[in-house]
Amino acid sequence: MTENRPGLPPGRGERYPVGNSSEISSGLLLNAVRDVAEQGELSPSRLAEAIRARLGSCGNEAARGVASAFAEGVAVLAMYADAPMADADSVVEAETDAVEVARRVVRPVLEAKLQARIDVLDAQSVGQTCCPKCKQFAESEGRRRRTWKGVLGLLRLKRRYACCQTSECDTGIAPAQMALGLSESEFTPRLEELCTMLATTVPFGMAVTLASKMCGIDVSIKAVEDMVERRAAEVQKRDREQAERLTPFDAKGLPVPQQERPADAVAPSATPKVAYMDIDGVVPITREEITGEKLTDDDRQRQAQAKVDKARGGKARRFHIVGREVKNAVLYDGKDCVAEGPGRGCLLAKTYVSHLGGWAAFTALLWVQMLRLRFDQAELLVILSDGADWIRSLSKCLPIPVLLILDLFHVKKRIWEVANALYGERTPEAVQWARIQCDRVERGRAPDVIQMLRFTRSRRAKVKKLIDNLRGYLDANLDRMDYPAYRARGLRVGSGAVESANFHVTGNRLKLQGMRWSAEGAGHMAALRADLFNGRWEHRTKELLAAA
Repeated sequence: MTENRPGLPPGRGERYPVGNSSEISSGLLLNAVRDVAEQGELSPSRLAEAIRARLGSCGNEAARGVASAFAEGVAVLAMYADAPMADADSVVEAETDAVEVARRVVRPVLEAKLQARIDVLDAQSVGQTCCPKCKQFAESEGRRRRTWKGVLGLLRLKRRYACCQTSECDTGIAPAQMALGLSESEFTPRLEELCTMLATTVPFGMAVTLASKMCGIDVSIKAVEDMVERRAAEVQKRDREQAERLTPFDAKGLPVPQQERPADAVAPSATPKVAYMDIDGVVPITREEITGEKLTDDDRQRQAQAKVDKARGGKARRFHIVGREVKNAVLYDGKDCVAEGPGRGCLLAKTYVSHLGGWAAFTALLWVQMLRLRFDQAELLVILSDGADWIRSLSKCLPIPVLLILDLFHVKKRIWEVANALYGERTPEAVQWARIQCDRVERGRAPDVIQMLRFTRSRRAKVKKLIDNLRGYLDANLDRMDYPAYRARGLRVGSGAVESANFHVTGNRLKLQGMRWSAEGAGHMAALRADLFNGRWEHRTKELLAAA
């Protein structure tokens, strides 16, 4: 026998089954819409009321909340469908309105679904709330409502709140909120992910404009800066912990017997035969605040003059403008090097490591990526660089043998600098001299160039210094310049990949005109840029949420 209930047409009871289900099926929602549609024309508000009436006794309270939100969305959609386009509207205005309506339709349903999930989690945590800091029982203070800004708009959710009773702790806890992944900030994780990705790609002001355009949410520059700082700090913390756990040496400096690998390491079948690491550094402009303890007499004199000149930095805040090097590495498999044309190639896949700080910490981060890519098992590992001493030190700290190759481009660049200084910028004599020396280097005759430089004279101190520097540079790197032998083995002799990384990965965000960074801020941005270019942004977001 079919049951009829208030608000339902006769004979329709079977379409709205009675029960305590926590969810309402999509079929049930569609049935309600069809029934209401059969009544003829209704205003949007009457439409929403009619759908609510048909779903009002279905499921539990949480399910009815979802149904009510669905009814609201249908009403908004009906209003939008019924409204004509203005004569002056173009497709731009039409699409903008459509996106806004889509948010208004879906946002209440999302809010209701999240609330339903929080209700379940709150019910499970009654009487079991434990303070995460002192591990003592936290007494419930009832359910409190708070708001988060999300990609679809404001989400107002009510969750159980508890407070630790220990006087020394006094920590507030919302178990369901934590379990669902909602942070203590005023933004949802997805909106934070979007804003931090935008701010990692473009300057903060532009990121705020794009966030407003894409999501219709107004976020301040300071809020976005805080988001970037939070994410970067967690990323760097996790990377440091992973580097410490996967170190190749124990506390005594002995090799670890069984080397652990990251959970997402490539399969053994992907182990490269020839693996490359191009390594170099780039220096963004950073500033360091001068504090009382660091002040010298010269500093005090400069500060006094700065006040007269109205220097930037605010009252009683003055800075040293310095440069801190961001160390970059590009890792790639030899088989991913593809020739595009004569003298031009590309890399099909590459991995970036960026770090502002000492080379030892950079080596630890680099080793983790090597383990992930199984570069430690490659038949040959090649390091291409500009010959910096710290890169040679880095190679000695790796627990596997490496082949160091001096980037041929850097050698030629230095030779051309000397040629132009000796004979004039791009004069026939300079071109002839530079080409002869470059040819000698490429043919493995760098000692001949060194010998020739010993007899090259100039009366100008600047030119003499360039000659001496080139001779010392070649002499210090002779063991990395056997280019005929490298090419005979099919090896690369240029570090163009890391030069590109210096510009695109680091420089395009940290070295824009007029930018000044704190050392910490530059380090944060360098780490996030590497994540972004490695295509690991989404993976990292899930990783950070799981850890929280």
